[in-house]
Amino acid sequence: MKVLSLPVSRQVMVPPGSYYLGDPCYSVPDGDWDELLSSCDYFRASPVGKVRGFEVLSFSTAYGDGVYKDQHGNAYSVDSGMIGLVPVELCDGESLYDEPERMVTFASETLCETNGDGRLYFGSYFIDTKRGEA
Repeated sequence: MKVLSLPVSRQVMVPPGSYYLGDPCYSVPDGDWDELLSSCDYFRASPVGKVRGFEVLSFSTAYGDGVYKDQHGNAYSVDSGMIGLVPVELCDGESLYDEPERMVTFASETLCETNGDGRLYFGSYFIDTKRGEA
């Protein structure tokens, strides 16, 4: 993943592939969670963390934990204060089985961004966490 800018606005070009879209704490295996958070200072130093050779993108929500909706009405539960993209190959099997609707596939390099106000864009998916809980 390539981080394009790092002030308040964050833009990341995500490589083609399949990802879990949601709170990464639900899909990253428990044994990898601390290492992932340490790799990017809890996603404060960078919106991209690394673990076991995989890169994980995560943006902070405006109001932390809660339930937020995308433009299609899909609800995203949040317990870590973040929503992001986790490569399917890194995901624990349980999240893939329990939430297959969270799987998204990008056929080409895809722009993901936030301007720091809680409006999150993951390619064509828009999750407005600034509006508060769903």
